[in-house]
Amino acid sequence: QQISKADRPIMGEAIPLIVFRAFRHFSSDYVEEIMGRGVNVVFQNGGRELGKEVGANLYQSDIHEYLSGVIQWVADAKIGVLKPAELSDSRLVVQLDECITCAGMDPIGKRICHFEVGLVAGVVEAFIKRKVPAEETKCGANGEHTCEVTVRLK
Repeated sequence: QQISKADRPIMGEAIPLIVFRAFRHFSSDYVEEIMGRGVNVVFQNGGRELGKEVGANLYQSDIHEYLSGVIQWVADAKIGVLKPAELSDSRLVVQLDECITCAGMDPIGKRICHFEVGLVAGVVEAFIKRKVPAEETKCGANGEHTCEVTVRLK
């Protein structure tokens, strides 16, 4: 809630995508250089915390209504176009088209959407009330044309 407050009467809340991406990519590269591989869990956990907050605010007891609200929030926040690809007792798979972090980038040979993975995990955790493992199983930056997050529910 605190980070949503802005006092920018002339500039407004929107920023160009290039500014956001520069911050995300350079921050990620710098933190990895200083702290080593695997540090991107920091970005994933940031997304997870946001996802839990969003999930708590959007909570509906019906999973389909809940997911519909999450999908709309992700679109409104211009994070991307979230599409459930699979929902079973054991896992949830969602695709994120037009991903804010990587859509349209030339392939760089790795998956980089750690924040988005955390965001999806967080909204799932807000619904089922426990921590879940999640991983990026596709990424536009890896040449896979969409981002895909797989969450293990069991």
